[in-house]
Amino acid sequence: MPVRILWLLSAISFVVLLGVGIVVPLLPVYARSLGATATQVGLIFTCFSLSRTVFTPIMGMIAEKRDLRKLILTGLFLYAGIALMYILAGTPEALIVIRTFHGMASACVLPLAMSYIALVAEKGKEGAFMGSFNTALFLGMGAGPLLGGVITEAMGIDGAFLCLSLLSLLAGILVFFLVPSMRSSVQGRPAFSVRAISRYSPMTGLLIFRVISALGRGSLFAFIPLLAARAGLSMLEVGMLISANIFTTGLLQRPFGQIVTKGNLLKLITIGSLVSAAALASMPLGQCFRSFLAIGLIMGIGGAVSIPASSVMAVEYGKKLGMTSSLGIFDAAWGIGMILGPVLMGVVSDLGGLDSAFYAGGLVTAAGTGIFLLISRKAGSGFAQGDSLV
Repeated sequence: MPVRILWLLSAISFVVLLGVGIVVPLLPVYARSLGATATQVGLIFTCFSLSRTVFTPIMGMIAEKRDLRKLILTGLFLYAGIALMYILAGTPEALIVIRTFHGMASACVLPLAMSYIALVAEKGKEGAFMGSFNTALFLGMGAGPLLGGVITEAMGIDGAFLCLSLLSLLAGILVFFLVPSMRSSVQGRPAFSVRAISRYSPMTGLLIFRVISALGRGSLFAFIPLLAARAGLSMLEVGMLISANIFTTGLLQRPFGQIVTKGNLLKLITIGSLVSAAALASMPLGQCFRSFLAIGLIMGIGGAVSIPASSVMAVEYGKKLGMTSSLGIFDAAWGIGMILGPVLMGVVSDLGGLDSAFYAGGLVTAAGTGIFLLISRKAGSGFAQGDSLV
């Protein structure tokens, strides 16, 4: 039963992210066709991430004593309806509002699906379960933009939005018929609160790590096209670089997740994060497609090592603080990093040049890893005796 739920929810999450990925590359063009300014195009992307980041921990708290299946269904059917609203949008302002509600609906789906899987994961196999789920997420993110180009060529932009709606509807139907009800809270376990996290410093360290990891990855996606263009690479090669990084991280999630145990979580997170930091800082050394590809693959491997281990650590903390609440804020921390990364590194780039953005991103990632390691080692007593991660 747990394995069936794992593959089912992983497949559903893949379908959702596939649908989202189909339309994301088309939004700037679509927004421009509605008369959007460059600022409004930026807001269209930012409002989704901001809305999702704000509402994910809120939904996590709401979900603690409610049926996860019903909330996931709500999010999926909202997805299906909102996708059709894109077609009806007549102004950039309407598109911004639609994206905001789309972010809210997103908070009902993927974080709660992750919580569901964490709750049914077989003891000792949490790493493999979370690795498999993360694989589905990364593959959906990587395949979506490629499929979006094909669909748009064949059916136009409206066809891409229609595909998002149909894929979300299909995922909702699968959940309705095949996923049983599940509640997060178990009697005697405390629900998550701001006060709880302030008293539980291991979670604070993990959230710092999560933010800085996303900050580095967000910087890569925002500035690698500029770096590659400077080296004379084509847009096709830029797309291949980004997709290769995503697919490498995704395909290696389950293999690395299978070797995750409580005893090596800190080691794997630290090694993986430092490998990613070194690769990010090395990006300006790339001179051709092959060198950029090699560095990107190394960074993808680093993420494949650290992400399953950090996910399992979040699950362990969730057993003490409340699963959906903990994983909700764990997911929101990633959103914060993805929002802040391009902005902060953009400022660094303006002040010190394009290369400095990658140097700064690598340095911040390494420093954040050190802070995480220091907090986690000092807070080893945060787990019950005999259940320490350090």
